[in-house]
Amino acid sequence: MPSGDLPRMFALVQEFDEDDGESLTEVVAYGLALPDGTAATVGANGHGFGRWTNAHRAAWRLRSDLVWLGECEAEASAP
Repeated sequence: MPSGDLPRMFALVQEFDEDDGESLTEVVAYGLALPDGTAATVGANGHGFGRWTNAHRAAWRLRSDLVWLGECEAEASAP
């Protein structure tokens, strides 16, 4: 991410299979990808803070899927 860009919000989600065959998706953390490329996360329960080399690394370490938030708004406002 080039310097001068705004931070990007993301969520880290995990999907679990319930005993009844249903799947449950849970947000485990919210984060910001910072302009220098690093990322910071906080647990969805408000506990636990992490600093990461990038958002993809955070997802990998927390065994989660990376979901970018606000992408539609960001694309609509891009020049």
